[in-house]
Amino acid sequence: MGKPSYSFFALIGCLIMGCSSHVQLQKSTDSAPPHNVILITMDGLRWQELFTGMDDSLLADRAIGGVKYPDRLRARFGGETAHQRREKLLPFFWQNLAGQGMVFGNRNRNSAASVANPQRISYPGYAELLTGEVQTTISTNAAKPIPRQTVLEFARQKLGLKQTDVAVFGSWERFNEGAALTNGSIVCNAGYQSVDESLLTPGMRALNTAQHDLRTPWDDVRHDRVTSHLALEYLKTYRPRLFYLAFAETDDWGHGRRYDRVLQAAAYVDSFLAQLWSVLQSMPQYRDNTTIILTTDHGRGRTGQDWDNHKPDIPGSEEIWVAVIGPHTPNQGELADQNHIGLNQVAATVLQFLGLDPTEFNPAAGAPIPGVYQP
Repeated sequence: MGKPSYSFFALIGCLIMGCSSHVQLQKSTDSAPPHNVILITMDGLRWQELFTGMDDSLLADRAIGGVKYPDRLRARFGGETAHQRREKLLPFFWQNLAGQGMVFGNRNRNSAASVANPQRISYPGYAELLTGEVQTTISTNAAKPIPRQTVLEFARQKLGLKQTDVAVFGSWERFNEGAALTNGSIVCNAGYQSVDESLLTPGMRALNTAQHDLRTPWDDVRHDRVTSHLALEYLKTYRPRLFYLAFAETDDWGHGRRYDRVLQAAAYVDSFLAQLWSVLQSMPQYRDNTTIILTTDHGRGRTGQDWDNHKPDIPGSEEIWVAVIGPHTPNQGELADQNHIGLNQVAATVLQFLGLDPTEFNPAAGAPIPGVYQP
């Protein structure tokens, strides 16, 4: 893939561009270079949308779904069956990635995944994800330093990596407090934050400017398009071993009762996955030597009255999903009749793929997700 142009018009084209390449993973050999892990979260994306696609009932009433032109959404994302709808919403994930790993959380098929924290909101969820256990001092979304070392910091320390080898790019600014216990121990860029001058490339410099001109309705969440393309530029330049991308618009549009925008935001991330996959397969460090773990920080309500929110007294707020894709994971796709798994198991799973001992990181953390790692 050649270098992109960084003119303003090329930048706008980059932000809206999609990709649909498909490359089959090859199982790793003993001579493979050190393994890489890319962790991706889609904030508050319900398992219902992941596994069954668009919920037509949320389009019928503008007061419920916030959809002014439901026929346009049906034309783009509708279908007679759950499989048709989900493949219209997330075509690259379902047609290219899911079959190359394991996907947990379809409660319609007796595969459940949940958060353990009682708050069932974002920062407690991310704290649980990154430390492997519930952090009782993180009970709101307020800006507060995470109270213990995260899996990102631990991996960098144990593997003897450079700071640039472990990085977080997030749309929500809270990752500035939640990604690491020690400020500066890893690269972190989140919210309307400019990339550090020492790391800037021409492409990043243009995006740094664009993010302030292309504002979202929220003061603490930038567009996922900005996050994704900053991350892609970073990956191509610095080639991190452990990389975390945290998307946010699926949640924020949900709180605004804009179901149309939730669907569009999810579809955008899917198109970005195709671009990311193409880049990974073009680079020897990553090709056939990278595990992608996708999940979410919490669920949401199950009905037309409460789908837009998530909190302890809204059933469904604890319900999540997890996908593990990579050369060390059996090609089982969507799972059925599985034991319950938890968000607190993701950190240990990341470490397992990096060849590290999860119990050394945090003995109280959830165990690695069973069956996803086969050396």
